[in-house]
Parts: sequence; C-alpha cells; structure tokens
Amino acid sequence: MTIKKIKSHCRHCGQETNHSILSEHSESSRDEYVYDRAYQVIECLGCETKSFRDVLEEIEHAYQIADDEWEIPTSITVYPRFIKNHRSLSGEYYLPSLVGEIYGEVLLALKEDALVLAGLGLRGTVEAVCNDLNIDGRNLEIRISKLASAGYISRKDAERLHGIRFMGNDAAHEIKRPDQVQLSVALKIVEHLLSSVYILEEEAQGKIDTLITEFEQFKELLGKKLNSFAIGDELPIIGFLGRDIRRVKDSLPALEAELIDAINKGEIKKLTKGKLDKYNNSKNDLQHYVLA
Repeated sequence: MTIKKIKSHCRHCGQETNHSILSEHSESSRDEYVYDRAYQVIECLGCETKSFRDVLEEIEHAYQIADDEWEIPTSITVYPRFIKNHRSLSGEYYLPSLVGEIYGEVLLALKEDALVLAGLGLRGTVEAVCNDLNIDGRNLEIRISKLASAGYISRKDAERLHGIRFMGNDAAHEIKRPDQVQLSVALKIVEHLLSSVYILEEEAQGKIDTLITEFEQFKELLGKKLNSFAIGDELPIIGFLGRDIRRVKDSLPALEAELIDAINKGEIKKLTKGKLDKYNNSKNDLQHYVLA
C-alpha cells in the first residue's frame, strides 16, 4: 500500500515538514454549493507527532488564471492550532505556576488569532514575573527598570520589555490590534525573559559554576566545602572555599557579614568565629572561622 505524503506544519518541529496521511475521509457537494472536503489524520515523518487536517476546496469560487487553467480557493486548518514558526519553550515546567499559566494563555490567544488578548497577555506575563520576584513600583515602567537594576536582566533587555509595555498599553487603552509580526517579536522577547530568569537559572544549577550573590546559595556552597575539613580546622572563607572563592569574590563582604550575623544568632552551628590574622601572605588580616 502506497503511503500518501504531504507537506504540513508540525507543532513539535515548529516548521513545515513531510507528513504521511494515516487516515482520510472525503466528502463533496455538487448541489447548491460546490466543494470538495477532506478530513485527514496525519503524522510528521520526522518526530511522529500526529495532527488533524481539514482541507476545503471551494470549487464554487474557482477562477480562471489561464486559458486552460483554473485556481480553486483552498483553505487548510490543522488541529491542534499552532503558532507558525514557533517552538515550545524548553523547560517550561520550571516557570512559577502563575507565570506559566499566563504565558500558556498567551500562546492559546496567539493560536486562536486573538491578537489584542495576546498583546495584553504578554504585558501581563511581564507583570507576573515582577510580582514573583517581588519587584515593586507604582507602574510597570518602574518595575522593568528595577528588573535591570536588580541584575535579573540587562539594560538592553529592559529596553525591549518597555516595547512590550507600550504594546500592552495600546491594546488595553486604545483597543489597538497588534499585527502578527509585532507579536512574534514580542513573544521572543518575553520567552527570553522567562528563559533567563527561570529556566537557565535552574538548568545551570550544579552543572556549571555561576556567580553566587544570594546568602542561601553561599551557605549551601560553604556547607559542602566544610565536609572536606576536620573539626578544629581554623581558616578564613578563602581557605574553606579554595578555587570556588571566584564565585563569591565580588559579593564576599556582604555574604560574610550575613555569615557572621547567622553565627552570632546561633543559626549556623558548624562554624564559630576565630582569630583575625593574615592568610597565605594576604595584605590584610582576615577573619578566620573554626570548624566545630
């Protein structure tokens, strides 16, 4: 049996690919309205993703384009609906619940060609990220700027996010319908934000050495390093961390201040404050800690 092959969009591959037709039902009308219609179950020959395809040929509206040639208007609808040339965000499961829900609704709006709602949703996704990160401010303009100043995004990223803000404002206040090109670019900007803030952060943990600026991360790293030392060992932080000191170098004064505060409060029991002394020919005296 010969397998019939067609070109169709694959939602998993994010592009037009070769498909095989697994099943097909056809119907026609030659009465009041003349048409041919085919309902097809198709499968991508690359990833094996299956879809449903509705092909309508409106013979009633055929028009002549040459002496012996006619053009038949044909509409093709593929289900589930898809966003053309878009691939699913890898690691979407790392997104916080509310952020993920709003992002999912944006994708649904784009698939259904609800462009005003999609514009509002993209702006709402940025708002949700700010809420999740506890970035405050009386309006989104200030909050986007604070995202950059807090180090979550770059200045260039902030400039692009302001474009999302403008588009969302136009959709909300002027009921201005953004076009597909604008929304395609805006979606890439928002997905870059989600990937940078949540997905890459999770995927990088434990796989590559990244800079540490948060005390909880510093405490976790220090705790692992202490396992290599014996009770009674007295060293400064640089001695305990070794080459990993490079990961906290710029933030060390603030992190060490938090460490001392936690030791004084009895929240950290593995270390006690020791002497102030030089270490490995250091210029200044360094605070030492005793492993308890």
